[in-house]
Amino acid sequence: MNEQHGYIRSLQAGRQGRFVARLLAFAALLFPSVSGAEPLGLKQACDLALHYDARYLAAEADTRIAREEVSKAKAGFLPNIKASTSLGRNQTDHSTFLGEEPTVWYNTLSHSFSVRQPLINLASIASYKQSRAVKAKSESLFEGEHSSLIVRTVELFCNVLYSEENIAFTDAQLKALLAQLDQSKKRYANGFGTITEINEAQASYDLALAEHASALAGLENSRRELERTTGVYAEKLRALDPRKLVLAEPDPRNVESWVEMARAQSSSIRAARQEVEIARKEIDKNKASRYPQLDLWAGRSYSVSENNYTIGSTYDTWSVSVQLSVPVYTGGYTGASIRQAFARRLKAREELHLRERAALTDVRKYYNAQLNSIVQIRAYEQAVKSGEIALEGTRKGFMAGFRTNTEVLDATRKLFETRRSLARARYQYILNRLMLRDAAGVLAEDALDQVDRFFAAGGS
Repeated sequence: MNEQHGYIRSLQAGRQGRFVARLLAFAALLFPSVSGAEPLGLKQACDLALHYDARYLAAEADTRIAREEVSKAKAGFLPNIKASTSLGRNQTDHSTFLGEEPTVWYNTLSHSFSVRQPLINLASIASYKQSRAVKAKSESLFEGEHSSLIVRTVELFCNVLYSEENIAFTDAQLKALLAQLDQSKKRYANGFGTITEINEAQASYDLALAEHASALAGLENSRRELERTTGVYAEKLRALDPRKLVLAEPDPRNVESWVEMARAQSSSIRAARQEVEIARKEIDKNKASRYPQLDLWAGRSYSVSENNYTIGSTYDTWSVSVQLSVPVYTGGYTGASIRQAFARRLKAREELHLRERAALTDVRKYYNAQLNSIVQIRAYEQAVKSGEIALEGTRKGFMAGFRTNTEVLDATRKLFETRRSLARARYQYILNRLMLRDAAGVLAEDALDQVDRFFAAGGS
């Protein structure tokens, strides 16, 4: 977690780096051929997202807003200093039962300076403690958004690569089905096949064409989704290298250990705990409004002909006082506020329970998913090998007249579906690794570095 905190602080401090990254992202949008010159890497995509994703940047702004709440609350303990001055020109008409006196014109001048220092204010103390809880909650949410952004970016990155692989699979499937269609036509021309075999092969080929068109549209959508997060439309990505993919079980190899990590470090749970603390301090703040407030007040006032009773008089007054204010009756407002604060604390506690249960469920789910994805990958790898052998044998049997065209088409379809499932399982394994750490609150930069090593240096 210390590495993660340091990483976040370095991002917040790097304003100049953010400007450069945004400038590069903008240039990449204007000149897609430049962005496509070098394949976009996984970690590079995450770095771009950290400087471009609107949801993440909004969370960062929320954190800065919450930090200022502490400064605002501190102001309740510090002196409140006021100064004012005025200069005027007045006219006074004065009359009595003896008659009217001449109109008097005169200037007025006044200056005042006052200092109010709170001495006892329990509400300010509760507000300050509450502001610290608000800050801690916002920082926990920001850490969670940082981890969430990594997972979202990796998922979008993998979606693009899977879409590209899907197109490669459909291309290979089209070639295989076209070869089978040609073979069926030749057999029919030589008197060995039937028109039904040709129709079956044609139908399978047409279906594969439709799947290919759908795969092309899916690739474009996936690239646009990645662009929305990173700000760059990347035509080339660093492809996953199955030889570099390390199928590692969760460490520690005990789901309860991950559960305990989540209880202690999950950002959503920590934020919910701070929300309970915020509600508790709201109760204290409302209760404190019932108690007296004591202030020290000091000031000086200087006036010349301040009003028509002091024409031609100058006053220079210094004063110091201790002021006590005691709330007597607020029409039931204070009592209602306290009851409302108790209800909010109850709500915050229940939401904490909800977050805890959800986080612990996610940890167990992704822990088992990582283990299951390893089993699936190994099973699919073996199934692909078996499917290739089976397809080759079925084709030879078809040429020899022992197998039907339907069996060849079915074996071809199964092989490519298995290859597709294998690719999907590999990407899902990568996501499960990261989502487990995200749910446990321990997703740091080193986890992203480990995953980044699974990808080749060349383009996809």
